[in-house]
Amino acid sequence: CGRGKLRPDLARVLVEVYQPMGEREVRELFTEINKVEPVTLVDLPQDQGGAGEEEAAIITQAAESLRAQFPSMFKPSTSCRAPHLNVDALRNELHKAALLQRRDISSSAELVAWLLQTNESLAARPDEGWRGAGPRPRYSDAVLDKARREGFFLGLGLEWLHADGQVSDK
Repeated sequence: CGRGKLRPDLARVLVEVYQPMGEREVRELFTEINKVEPVTLVDLPQDQGGAGEEEAAIITQAAESLRAQFPSMFKPSTSCRAPHLNVDALRNELHKAALLQRRDISSSAELVAWLLQTNESLAARPDEGWRGAGPRPRYSDAVLDKARREGFFLGLGLEWLHADGQVSDK
């Protein structure tokens, strides 16, 4: 691409034109536009880095299964705080980590089993391991208490997604 020129796949721009409207309608439209979430990588076409149809189905079914098992630990906001997760953010992270390929997972049942096993491994970690070193703890007692009460630790960071071996209990 030359300077100031868009690649051909980016050269097409869709513009939506609205009829003149009152201030109330403009505010409503502005609010609606600002609530829109960007399309996640997993949902893009496969040739643009998104998941293929089979991978997307496996990841989606597994994430929804996890949400059904731990409903209080999933929040609608993509920027929810630990120990919570957002189902779409989880789907995206599972895809970005290439987990199915790295773990040779070929079904949603296998992925759910792996996620639950990983959750159990994380649950075995003592609270000191979650707090971290230093004067400011990584996770507060309230966050750890909720994770222990609900039995859900996958929302305490995503390092477990990128670990090549077993999840450390330290």
